[in-house]
Formats: sequence, structure tokens, C-alpha cells
Amino acid sequence: MKFILSFIFLKLCLLTNLTADNFKFSSEYLEYDVYWKFLNLGKIRVWTRVEGDSVYSKIHVESNPYIFFVSVNYTFESKFHKENLFDSYLNVYEVKSGVPLKTVFSREGNGIIARQFDMRNGEIIGQKSISRPDRYYHGITAFFAARKLCGTGVMVYLPLLFATEEKFERPPFIVRIENVRFDFPEKKEIVKISSVDSEIQTIEFNGYASFVSKELAGITGEFSGWLSDDWARVPIKATFNTFLGVVRLELSKWEKSGWNPPLKTN
Repeated sequence: MKFILSFIFLKLCLLTNLTADNFKFSSEYLEYDVYWKFLNLGKIRVWTRVEGDSVYSKIHVESNPYIFFVSVNYTFESKFHKENLFDSYLNVYEVKSGVPLKTVFSREGNGIIARQFDMRNGEIIGQKSISRPDRYYHGITAFFAARKLCGTGVMVYLPLLFATEEKFERPPFIVRIENVRFDFPEKKEIVKISSVDSEIQTIEFNGYASFVSKELAGITGEFSGWLSDDWARVPIKATFNTFLGVVRLELSKWEKSGWNPPLKTN
């Protein structure tokens, strides 16, 4: 799917200062259980440290080792300015065929370069580059962009950086930018999750990804999320389409100063 880039990025520039009225960055640890029907597929853990205007965030995605038909184990990390989520670096850690790998995605001039390293000796295995003079997000910064924009009543296409495996490429991946639709209606909803006895007040958003993320269980198509209806905009629940069908994420643990899920009031 191709969009008129000048229009997209004009809109994104206008959205830079558009933020949910009471959203605030703060350090946190968030943990999610991932379910397919009633089967626990694995966990997603998110660590975020805020120091002044800088935000460091790390996300670890790991499938349940007792489930044979899903195998996912990735760690993502990035650092960015809390008022500028564009063009930040992204490090991805994984193990393939017993070899620990680190892939670094970074802006260099008018392009994006991905360099993959063997972490045992620091040697470069290979690199890929694409021309990209315009701004982009990646998975971590999109996670925070959604929290900033939730409840603002806008619809945007966020240009999202990702890499996908291709067997005949050397190194065996390609780098792409895909535009993902996010809708942020002013829609509040009460949701229930397993880790909290009471119902939680949330704000809903939804969207659509036209690409397939083969490395993350084939995530594609429509998705929805529910964020806490308060200053923290903590993701409480989400649903995604995958090769298994619809999977859901539920907040299971959290450590965040001054915050607990906002419970439904009578």
C-alpha cells in the first residue's frame, strides 16, 4: 500500500505536539501475558527508564517454551527524546542456530542502515541499507506514540520500520518501512483482565497493518488496544490477528510509581 508521503509527513509534523491532555512519561516495568483462546503463548516484558527528557526502553518478547508451534525470543531496545519519537536507533537481539546476534538500525544521512553483529566476537556479519529521507518510527517509539495520541480523536498513518527474514538474502533479512493505520477515537470503555479483580477504565484505539510480521507469529491486519484512562496511558489489553487467529495481551504485572489501574467507579 502506497501513500502520498508529503501528506503523511505534514500530518505527522502537525501531530508532534498533539498529545492526550494528561499523558506523562515515567519510569515503569510492565509485563503482559499473551493468550490464544485459553492457552498462554508467552510473555512480553517492557522496561522504561526516564531521565530528564530522555527515555530508554527495552522490550523482551518470549514464547512459552512448552508450546512447540510458536518459537519467539527477541529483545528490542532504544533511546529517544520524549518530545521527539522520530528516527531513533533500534537494537534487536536474538539467537539463530546457536549464534547470538545483535542488529543495529540507525539513521545515517538520508538513509537507514541495519548492521548485524555476531555477539561472540563483535564481527559484522553483514548490513543492509535503504534510502529514507523522511521520518520513521519503530516498534518501541510507536508504542509510546500510541500512548501520546490515545483519546485525541485523530486517525494517522505511522511509517513503521521493521525487518523481515528472507532466505536468499545475505544477511538473510530485508529492511522495510510500512505505513500502519492508527485510529484514536475519543472512546472510553470498561475492560476486565485476569490479574485485576475489578473492571478497569480505559480508552480504546484500533488500527490496521497491511504487512505480515512473520517473526512475531504472523501479526497482520486489524488490531485493537485499551489504555488506562489516566495520566499514564498504560496498555491494559490488546488484540492482534496472527497465523493462529486472534491473540490477546493482558497486563499481568506492573511497577510504576504512583500508579495502579484506574478501577470502574459506580
